[in-house]
Amino acid sequence: MDGSGGEDVVMIGRRRRYFSGWLILFHVLLFLSLLIAPIPALPVSSTEQVRDNSVGSDSHLPSLSPVSEDVRIGVLANRGEEIAHMEWDLTADYLSEKLAPYHFTIIPLSFQEVTPAVQNRSVSFIVANPSVYTALEYYGLAQRIATLQVPGDPDPIPVFGGVICTRSDNADIRTIEDLKGKRFAAVDPTSLGGWHAAFREIQERGLDPERDFAELNFTGTHDAAVLAVINGYADAGTARSTQLERMAKEGRIDLNQIRVINDQSQVYPWYPYRISTRMYPEWAFAAVSGTNLTLSMAVSVALLMMDADDPAALAARSAGWAIPQDHSSVHELLRTLHLPPYEDYRIPTVQEVFRHFWLTILAILGGIAILSLLLVNTWHTKQELKRALMQGQEQERIMKTLISNLPGVVYRCANDKDWTMMYISDGCRQLTGYEPEDFIGNKTLSNNDIIHPEYRDDIWDIWQKKLQMNDYFEGEYPIITRNGETRWVWERGRGIFGDDGTILFLEGFISDITDRKQMDEALKESYQKIRLLTGLTRHDILNQLTSMQLCHDLARDSENMEECMTFVDRASAIGKRIEATIGFTREYEAFGTAGSGWQQVCKVIESAKTELSPGEVIIENLVPSDLTVYADPIIRKVFTTLLDNAIRHGRTVTRIRFSAREENGSMILICEDDGVGIAEEEKTRIFQRGYGAHTGIGLFLAREILSITGLDICETGTPGEGARFEIWVPSGKWRRTGDIRS
Repeated sequence: MDGSGGEDVVMIGRRRRYFSGWLILFHVLLFLSLLIAPIPALPVSSTEQVRDNSVGSDSHLPSLSPVSEDVRIGVLANRGEEIAHMEWDLTADYLSEKLAPYHFTIIPLSFQEVTPAVQNRSVSFIVANPSVYTALEYYGLAQRIATLQVPGDPDPIPVFGGVICTRSDNADIRTIEDLKGKRFAAVDPTSLGGWHAAFREIQERGLDPERDFAELNFTGTHDAAVLAVINGYADAGTARSTQLERMAKEGRIDLNQIRVINDQSQVYPWYPYRISTRMYPEWAFAAVSGTNLTLSMAVSVALLMMDADDPAALAARSAGWAIPQDHSSVHELLRTLHLPPYEDYRIPTVQEVFRHFWLTILAILGGIAILSLLLVNTWHTKQELKRALMQGQEQERIMKTLISNLPGVVYRCANDKDWTMMYISDGCRQLTGYEPEDFIGNKTLSNNDIIHPEYRDDIWDIWQKKLQMNDYFEGEYPIITRNGETRWVWERGRGIFGDDGTILFLEGFISDITDRKQMDEALKESYQKIRLLTGLTRHDILNQLTSMQLCHDLARDSENMEECMTFVDRASAIGKRIEATIGFTREYEAFGTAGSGWQQVCKVIESAKTELSPGEVIIENLVPSDLTVYADPIIRKVFTTLLDNAIRHGRTVTRIRFSAREENGSMILICEDDGVGIAEEEKTRIFQRGYGAHTGIGLFLAREILSITGLDICETGTPGEGARFEIWVPSGKWRRTGDIRS
C-alpha cells in the first residue's frame, strides 16, 4: 500500500460525519508498520528434530559410486520373501538389460526392515507402499521417481485402496459398525492397503480398534490376513484392494467365500477391483537419498518405458509404471490417524499461537479494525442511497400510477414536423392501437403519421404560433388508428424552453373525445330531424283538419242523407288518420333526445322480438354477439318495424333471419324473409312518408333514425322470393370489441 491509499481513506473519512480522518489514518499507518515488522519463527518441533537427525545426502555417509555396477533395490515383501522374488526379480532383470553394465538385484524387506535399510544406504532404490514411502519422503530419505500401475479397463490405474472383507456365510457382519466386538486381521501397522486405509474408515464410523475390537492381529502379509478370515481365525480383515483378485487368480481362494464390507464400487465404477475405502497412490519406486542422479533419471525413464505386457510387469501383477503421483492424500491420511511421521501432529493451542504470532495477530486486528470502520462507513452510505432510491422509486411509482390512470396519453416530443416522440405513456395503446415504443424515435411511425392528412398543416401552424407566444396550444383533430378507424382527440400542451430561449421539447396530454364528438354531431342532426318531423306532422294534421272541415261543411249543406253519410264517413276516416299520426308522435317524442352510443345489435334484435307476436313465424338471430354499432338507442324501433312489416305484409312468411357481413370495411346488417317480397317499382317508394298500407311512416321513420349517426337502409330482395333489407354501417361506426359504451 502506498501513500495514495491513505489519502483515499482520509477522503472517505471527510465525506462522512461518523468517523474522523485522523483516526483512520492512524490505523492505516499502524497496519503498515505491523506488516513490515519481522515475524518470529516457531521453535523447532520434535518432529523437525527427527527430520534434522535423519539420514540425508551429507558427505559423511557413503554414497553410491557412479561407476559401481551393482545396484540393490529394496522391495517391501508384504506377501513374503518368496513371492517378492517372484514378483520383482524380472523387474531387476529388465533394468539390468536396459541399463547395462549396471546390474540390479532385488532385496526383500519386511515392514520393520525398510527404514533401517534406507537410512544405512544398504539399498539404492526402494519399492514400498505409500505409507512407508511417505514417511521416508517426510524425513528426506527418498524421492519417488515412478508410481506402479495395475491393470484397468481399458487404461492402467496408478491408485489403489483397501478392501475389508468377511466370510460370505457370516451373517453377523454387514457394515463397518458390525465389527464392534469382533476379531480383526490386518497386515502391518505401517501397511496402507493392509491397515491404514481401512483404519480411517473404521475410525470415521466412531470405532476405536484397540477399544472396540475383541482382537486386532497383524499377520505380516496380505495373504495371511485374507487366509485368517477364510480359515475362521478372524471374523473380518483387510488387505490391499487387488489382493483378493490376485489370490483367486492363483487358485488360493474362492471369491464366493468372501463378502466385501462397505463396498465402494458405486463410488469408483471405473476401478475393476473390490474396494472398501478411499483411493490412494499406488506403490512408489523411489531413489534413496544420495543415489547417483544420472542413474536415478535413467531408472525412471526405463520404468516409464516398460510396456504393460512386459514379463516384468506381468510378474509384478502390474501394468507398468506411471509418472510419480501426488502423495498429498497420503499425508492427509497419516495426519488424520496420527501415524508416523505425524504421530505428534496436533492443533496448537490458542496461547501458543498468540505467543509466537502476537505481532502478526495485532497487525491483522488492526487491519480488521480499519476494514470495520470502512464497512460501517459504507453501510451508512448505502443506507442513505437506499433511502434516496426508495423515495425516488416511490415518486416514480406514484407518477406512473397517475399517468396510467389518466384517460389519455401523456407525451414529450421534439418540435419537428414529425412530432418525434421522446416519451409516450401506455395510454397510446388503447387510443391508437400502437405500442409506445413504435413512436419513440419514430421507430415504426411518427405521431404526425396518425394525424388525419387534412389537419396536419393547420395543427403545425397553430401550434407554432402558440409556441412563439410562449402560450399553451390546444385543439381538436381526428387521428387514424392502427385498424383504420377514425377517432377524434383533444390535445393540450406547451413548449419547454432552455436558458437561451430555444425550445427543448414539447410536453402535453391527448385524450379521446370520439364519443363526445359523435354525440355532438348526433344531437345536432337529431334536432334537425325532430324539427323536420315536427313540421311534417304539423303540416299533415293541418291538411287532414282542412279535409275534415270540408267534409263537415259538405255534410251540413247536403240535403241528401246518403250523400251526407258519405261525407261523415270520410271525416271519420280522416279522424282516424289524424289519430294514427298523433300516435306516431308518441313513437318519436324521444327521437334523438337520448345520446347516441354503441348498441349491441344482437341484444337489440332480441329486445325487438319481444314487442311482437310472430305466431308460427320463426325468427333467427345470427348476428355476432360482440358486434356493436354507433346509433341512436331508438334503433330498436328500426328492427321492430322490419319484423312488423314482414309479419303484416309478407303474407306467406314462415321464417325471418337477421345476419351480418363485412364488406370493404363497412358492416352490412341483413333482415330477410321468405314471403312474397316487394315489387321493383316499390323498393324506393316504401321509404317515403305516407306510402304504405298502414300509417305509411314506419320505414320512413326507420331511415330517419338510422341517418342520425350516418347509417342507411335499402331493400334488395327478389320479388316473389321474399323481402331483404340491408342496413349499411360505415367504417368507424361499428366494431367487434365487446366493449359497449353508452
